[in-house]
Amino acid sequence: MYSTGEVAKKMNITVRTLRYYDEINLLNPSYTAESGYRFYSKSNIVTLQRIIALKELGFPLSKIKTILDQKNWENVFEEQLMLITKEKERLRYLEKTLRLSQHLSQIGQDISWRNIFQFTKQTEEDRYNNHLFIKQYFDERELDILKKPSLDLGRSESKELVEMLKTAKEQKNEDPESLKSQHLAYKLVYFLENTFYGDSALIEKYWMLQKQPPKEGNLFMLDDDVIYYIESIMDCYETKWGEVGKSQSYHRE
Repeated sequence: MYSTGEVAKKMNITVRTLRYYDEINLLNPSYTAESGYRFYSKSNIVTLQRIIALKELGFPLSKIKTILDQKNWENVFEEQLMLITKEKERLRYLEKTLRLSQHLSQIGQDISWRNIFQFTKQTEEDRYNNHLFIKQYFDERELDILKKPSLDLGRSESKELVEMLKTAKEQKNEDPESLKSQHLAYKLVYFLENTFYGDSALIEKYWMLQKQPPKEGNLFMLDDDVIYYIESIMDCYETKWGEVGKSQSYHRE
């Protein structure tokens, strides 16, 4: 027989934990002396090992109580694997939402919280419906292009796009024909041409949807004045350089 202190030391847990397990009838000692001291048998130790192992595998104590006596452990583990898979998906989405929030806060505080709220309140069904909605606008080839990490504000690879949108936000009151504005336009043209493989129709389609994003589309929202500024500098750039400018930007080393 082992005392509470001996078991706690042997299993690297606290005495308080053992007492709690006793209180919730998860692990009762084999013998309790009149003095109140608890003593545990080798069988108790084996049960405790199972409890600790299951707890480390992510099972809640309430669930452990119901499975300790089960013989079909395969089903128990299969169920837990499914829960872990769902949790991994939740954490991946949480990571993406956090990165998205970080990027949007860099672009501008006033657009950040609208988008953060929009993404954090989404359910799995909402995300699936968003996917179906986007498929109405783009074919499979276009969807593959739009999956590029550089276009996804929830990915670290979108840093270049984030920086350009941040710049547009900061200098939205600049003259569209100024050197600063046209330098940004040049960077945007280069980015878009390379990202969309020179598909001007797809660029136009994506931008039109982005300018007035339907709720179902779940696209990030830009302020109207930023959209107007971007369109103005791009119009000036195309008027000045036309297809020659686009070609030069596309083939830039």
